[in-house]
Amino acid sequence: MASSLKQQLLLWLLVPMLVIAPVAAALQYWLVISPAKQEFDHQLGDLAIAIASFLKVEGSNFHFNMTGETEHLLRTDQLDTEFFLVLAPNGKVLAGDAALDTPEDKIAVGEMRFVDRKINGRLLRMAVYAVACGENPCQVRMAETLIKRNRVHAQALITTLLSILVLGVTTTGVMLVAVRHGLKPLQDIRAQLADRSLDDLRALELPHAPSELQPLITTLNQLFKRQAEASTLQKTFLADAAHQLRTPLTALQTESELSLLEPHPESLHPTLERIHQSASRAAKLANQLLVIARTDPDGQSMAQFSRVNLKDIGAEAANEWSSRAYAAGVDLGFQLETACVNGQAILLQELLSNLIHNSIEHAGKYTRVTIKTHVTESGAVLEVEDDGPGIKEHERQQVLQRFFRGAHAQGYGSGLGLAIVSDIVRIHGARLILTTPGSGSGLLVRVAFMRDFSRARQDRQFH
Repeated sequence: MASSLKQQLLLWLLVPMLVIAPVAAALQYWLVISPAKQEFDHQLGDLAIAIASFLKVEGSNFHFNMTGETEHLLRTDQLDTEFFLVLAPNGKVLAGDAALDTPEDKIAVGEMRFVDRKINGRLLRMAVYAVACGENPCQVRMAETLIKRNRVHAQALITTLLSILVLGVTTTGVMLVAVRHGLKPLQDIRAQLADRSLDDLRALELPHAPSELQPLITTLNQLFKRQAEASTLQKTFLADAAHQLRTPLTALQTESELSLLEPHPESLHPTLERIHQSASRAAKLANQLLVIARTDPDGQSMAQFSRVNLKDIGAEAANEWSSRAYAAGVDLGFQLETACVNGQAILLQELLSNLIHNSIEHAGKYTRVTIKTHVTESGAVLEVEDDGPGIKEHERQQVLQRFFRGAHAQGYGSGLGLAIVSDIVRIHGARLILTTPGSGSGLLVRVAFMRDFSRARQDRQFH
């Protein structure tokens, strides 16, 4: 299964983001927590220095003079519980909470150290500050619980996760929109190509396509141009060949028919019959090839179209085919109502002739073929209905292809009749429907013309 370009682009964009997002979240979290932690330590250190100012040294004596009001103010905090301790150089507790008297490494005078300790089951952050007390320093310790710090950690974590989540969602949305917008020219190319018929070789028109796609568009247009030139040469050759063949084949058909009418040995009759059938078939094939060369949708202009009454087309077909149908043992009937369309009369005559010929040849003897013309709300309709064996449903699209004949096809057709009908229908912006009649057997071929023919033809050309 072919991989999707859209999926590949999103994969290359989203996978790196899944790696970058956690790294960015961790970095943002650290950038928020680190200054906050330093600020909390700075405040704790300031309190330790403030406590040290109450320590008085008189020779070998040490005094700590702090009033109760000052101590109360020192310990006042809305969230955390504050502790302090003042130690003499010999480790004697001079003031404060003895619980803070934990073994600590010696520090130099004026040095400040911050440590985490678990005291009496509570986690504390403690600042240790050394104060000059003679030869050996005294220590001032200031500690507090971690409620404010934990709240800041939680808020920083939530803020980081929310910001990364919002950034991730918005970035993903922007990526999806950007990828979709970036691939839109490809979708436009696909849409232009998907809705085209096989005969539509116009150049692609994408004036706002990015420069990266211009070489592809140019290459496709060059391919269409070469294909159009090749198709034109093929149609020209086909028309020339059919035109050159038509005259001698018509003469051969006429001579073989006259030979059958003139006296001849009975033993030659089967041979003359085969010659006449072959000549008739070859002449019909040449005429069909000429019709194919004429039914070029790109070569038709609106100036070639005029107002045509399908009832008149049906009446002319009645004059032409009634005797042939009688000779073939087919009951050919007409139900003609006025139904006007914009089109080419000669092509519409060819269309109806091919449909009648197919019905007579493939329906067989003792069948009924009915030609109908009428008008519906959507536009004029031409129908050819027979009660013969019909066409299998799975073959109804295939029979519209050139030189394809159904598995149960009868007669000596070449498989071009319905292909020509399909081409003529497309030129007239109509719809060709092959279905089963209401009786449940046979074949109903319906050609539905749109009221607004000019608009219908433009739709056919540009889609």
